[in-house]
Amino acid sequence: MTDVWGDARPTRRRLLLDVGTAVVFALMMFAIHVGQGILPALAAVVLGLALAVRHVSWQVMSVLAFVAAWMQVLGPDIAYLANAAYAACFFTLGAHREERVRRFGLLAAGVAVLGASAYGRVTAGGELGLLGGWVTAVGLGSVAALFVFGGWVAGFLRWQARQTLQARIDGQIEAVERRRVTELYDIEQERRRIAADMHDVVAHSWAVVAAQSDGARYALRDSPADAERALEVIGETARTAMGDLRTIVARLRDPGLQPSTPGHAQQATLVERMRTSGMDLRLVETGTPDESPLVALTAYRLLGESLTNALKHGDLTRPVEVQVDWTDGYRLRVTNSFRIPTVGAPGGGHGLVGMSERAHVAGGTFSAGPDGHLWVVEAGLPAHPPMDPSPDPSTRRDGARGA
Repeated sequence: MTDVWGDARPTRRRLLLDVGTAVVFALMMFAIHVGQGILPALAAVVLGLALAVRHVSWQVMSVLAFVAAWMQVLGPDIAYLANAAYAACFFTLGAHREERVRRFGLLAAGVAVLGASAYGRVTAGGELGLLGGWVTAVGLGSVAALFVFGGWVAGFLRWQARQTLQARIDGQIEAVERRRVTELYDIEQERRRIAADMHDVVAHSWAVVAAQSDGARYALRDSPADAERALEVIGETARTAMGDLRTIVARLRDPGLQPSTPGHAQQATLVERMRTSGMDLRLVETGTPDESPLVALTAYRLLGESLTNALKHGDLTRPVEVQVDWTDGYRLRVTNSFRIPTVGAPGGGHGLVGMSERAHVAGGTFSAGPDGHLWVVEAGLPAHPPMDPSPDPSTRRDGARGA
């Protein structure tokens, strides 16, 4: 807990003020009570010393206050005016931050009242009789209670007020720290999302470019038209990739930017590009696509990364089968043969990690791995995905935070 009071150790200014006040109090009370006798006057001085050290050591203060009380009991009279210092002493005990000190102060206050009553009963009983002794005991005990219990209660109320304010300030500090941690979490999630987007754009584009450039090189002499078409696909893919990269850079510069979200409408372009790259892509799609931007984006990215892996690592002499089911949420299954059985399959790189993160952000599931001579990717998204966890609506750009 943060100490907003800063009084765990008294400052030099506080000590000088306490000492100065104690000196003035001791001189005045000594002058007033010296006529009653030396012990009452010295008791007043001892009480002044207790006031001087009350913010330094409550133990020393308590001992001095106890010594002053015994000096008055043993002396000819009581230093009535000087005893007002007990109110300040018990105020210090009641306002102390440690519970054991506050309990000690309350117990000491009770003992002080009983001691004052007993002193009045004993000293006045012989002169005023039984009734007069009890009246004096009650009167002296009441005055003592006013000083010691009154001082302790005032100190305790001050401690409670401080605790209330302390709790309010601690709550505000905790809220600020919670917001800071949330912002750091959002920044980390944004960094991961941008990294996933960069991977999707670069990996997909360069996989298509590599496949098309190889095809153009082989077809350049025998089939110039096919080579020309391959070069067109390379140019189109490169332009699309540059546009996507410009969008990512723009989001880095302007966090409030809300670019268009790729989704089902771009799926046909993706499929056509893969088929042009030499992939025998067999797509079976059922149901009506979900209108959720998060589901649409995640479905597009999952399909794009799956086909990119098939293009890079798969055997393109065999068909790539894609099954998309929109009847209950989104279900994707992509199967393709390895280029060399059990060799060349996509390992634990950034692509599979990014696909898994995207599916989990949308509340879905993801799995990818070999099944005999096939590589199988399966993903599922619920019909009603969770909302974007970002607290700031301006940061909900494509609904795939952390992907």
